[in-house]
Amino acid sequence: MKVNIIKTMKKLITIFCFLLLLTSISFAQRQDRLKVPTLSPFTEIKQEVALTEVKLSYARPSAKGRKIFGGLVPFGEVWRTGANASTKLTFTEDVKIVGNDLKAGTYALYTIPNEKEWTMIIHNNINHRSIAGRYKQEEDAFRFTAKPTKLKNFVETFTIQFSDISTKACYLTLSWENTSVKFKIEFDVDSQVDKQIAELSKAEGGMSAFNYFRAAEYYFHNDKDLNKSIEWIKAALAKSPKNFRFGLLHAKILAKQGKKSEALKVIAEANAWAKERNNANYIQQTQVFWDSIK
Repeated sequence: MKVNIIKTMKKLITIFCFLLLLTSISFAQRQDRLKVPTLSPFTEIKQEVALTEVKLSYARPSAKGRKIFGGLVPFGEVWRTGANASTKLTFTEDVKIVGNDLKAGTYALYTIPNEKEWTMIIHNNINHRSIAGRYKQEEDAFRFTAKPTKLKNFVETFTIQFSDISTKACYLTLSWENTSVKFKIEFDVDSQVDKQIAELSKAEGGMSAFNYFRAAEYYFHNDKDLNKSIEWIKAALAKSPKNFRFGLLHAKILAKQGKKSEALKVIAEANAWAKERNNANYIQQTQVFWDSIK
């Protein structure tokens, strides 16, 4: 029994030493490997949009004097939309892309460029490096079309970026050579905000003054129910009397409702509160708004 244990230990030590030797050789080889610049450098962009984060990962080839669309990138064929590996989009919340619902997760972005119209493909399989012989249309999440536009300035290096960012949406814009194409990504912010309001309202005594203000402000700026907005800003002022910031928003909501006389009264009060606290910023802001609705 003791002899068997000793033999087993010797074997394990031999295996361990062999693995250690392989690791050392591999490390030495990596240390000796010549490093050169990547022809299509990898890029990763994280962008906050609405209440979520979007991540874009892709490699960026350059034109280098070559004809790109209709040349290096043939028309009418599926393109991996970058180099080296699939371009990937990651969403931490459910989104809508050109009217198509998409669950949170990571997806590959493929395209089929054409002179007058591109087919954009959101694809479920993110593991392809080369798509030749591997891409399967049945693995698409969905497809949609987008119209390319001609650019005045030449784009040497393939570029994808988030553009036209708002509180509820953004565009993903692809540019290379003299061509640009983009599509819209929308986020269901309203339901997320309403869910938060409902949860926070369950607290004893309701929401805090600032949360009432934020709820009123969100509804005001996003053309939602102004009656609720008024209700919340009044609740905020009840918890934080003579708050000139809250008073300014109260006046703006009233003015948006067409209640000019009430708005004038409220903005005059807010201006006076700012003067009592000697807050130059809100003295100016309340005065500017007051002058704008007189």
